[in-house]
Amino acid sequence: MKSICKTILLGLLLIGVLSCSDSDQQPDPDFVPKNINKTFSKLNSPVVIIDEAHNNFLTKKGRYKPFSQVLSSDGYTVKSSKEKFTLTYLKQADILVVANALDKNRQDWNPPFGDAFDKGEVEAVKQWVSQGGSLFLVADHTPFPKVIEKLSSAFGFEFSNGHVRDALFRLDNKSLIEHSITQGITQVKTFGGSAFQIPESAQPLLTLGKGATSVVPEIPFQINGKTPRVSMNGWYQGAVLEVGEGRVAVFSEGMTFSSQVTVSTGKKYGLVSDGAEQNEQFLLNVMHWLSKKI
Repeated sequence: MKSICKTILLGLLLIGVLSCSDSDQQPDPDFVPKNINKTFSKLNSPVVIIDEAHNNFLTKKGRYKPFSQVLSSDGYTVKSSKEKFTLTYLKQADILVVANALDKNRQDWNPPFGDAFDKGEVEAVKQWVSQGGSLFLVADHTPFPKVIEKLSSAFGFEFSNGHVRDALFRLDNKSLIEHSITQGITQVKTFGGSAFQIPESAQPLLTLGKGATSVVPEIPFQINGKTPRVSMNGWYQGAVLEVGEGRVAVFSEGMTFSSQVTVSTGKKYGLVSDGAEQNEQFLLNVMHWLSKKI
């Protein structure tokens, strides 16, 4: 019975992983934000740039189109960015979104994994944040954590380069942590991804519990019964950090903030999924914190 259960669990994990790796994974064309009240007007609209200069898997007009739609519904000015990070360039933005960056010219998921950002870019982002900018960083399952390691570790976040299963974070069991961001939120759903440890000065938002494990394959998506599994008890999928005058929000799963469809099956994941009814408001709250509205 135990081996059968393991097989079933592995199958469920693979379904989630394959939904992320499948080439026909596209933004949900039917998605409409629930939000109808704009927090910002044209006079005070924060400028959000979504990084597309680093081989990003999630982009403004691509798989993060619903993410962009939610932000626009609240009055943010959302732009895509094809530029290398410099302090001068970043000063035009209030919030920088880096979602599932990859190393240059990657065509498949095979190792070795390079760095998405060079030393100068990491230093530019650090300096910009310390001077008042806000960073929204998303790194999903392997290999995304590995290729953004220089940037995440610069702020003290240490990722596991593996796959975790879908998770439900609830206020009543304290896996969803009380914070101004979670005010009015009782539940958030994630769809696999990875996990990370946080620096001492960070504040957790989404905490994994005793049953959480990470499958860590040598080659992403190539998982079998012998693939190492590591406990993620006490690790995190969401946290925030104040750095100088600026702010950083880090998440280890991207579908939490988007709505996507697998074209071949019609199956939708993310903001419109059962259990994720409050994910959109959670995203808006994160953005309000990054824009220093709360």
